[in-house]
Amino acid sequence: IEYLEKYIIETLLGYRELQHLDKTIEYLEKYQFYIAPVLNPDGYQYTRNRERLWRKNRIPGCYGNVEAIFGNCFYKLCYGVDLNRNWPDGFAGPSTSSNLCSIVYPGEQAFDQLETKAVRDKIEALQKETSVDLFLTFHSYSQ
Repeated sequence: IEYLEKYIIETLLGYRELQHLDKTIEYLEKYQFYIAPVLNPDGYQYTRNRERLWRKNRIPGCYGNVEAIFGNCFYKLCYGVDLNRNWPDGFAGPSTSSNLCSIVYPGEQAFDQLETKAVRDKIEALQKETSVDLFLTFHSYSQ
């Protein structure tokens, strides 16, 4: 992620592509860019310390919705929601699973996770001030 952040910022600022500097300046003067390097901080930290190919956030959930007294999970505790699938477009579609323990579990409903709510709320706030021409996110799932 650090490499990608650095590449995008350097490209936008024109360090990497000096022959396109005029175009870069034009874009910077015409548009506002909001860069959020990491939208899944707990999941990202988990990939750095524990499981490199982890893709979900780290919110705990009880598989089968069976909870014992005091909120402890009675059957099996699973972690995470795939934030890429926690959006309304195609929510709970064929590339997802209703199994809480699956790597492609989308959550109970679109925007039920703090991370996706925060992005949605920021975009909605920006739309009240100006038009949002593009929302772009990069997802990496590899070593």
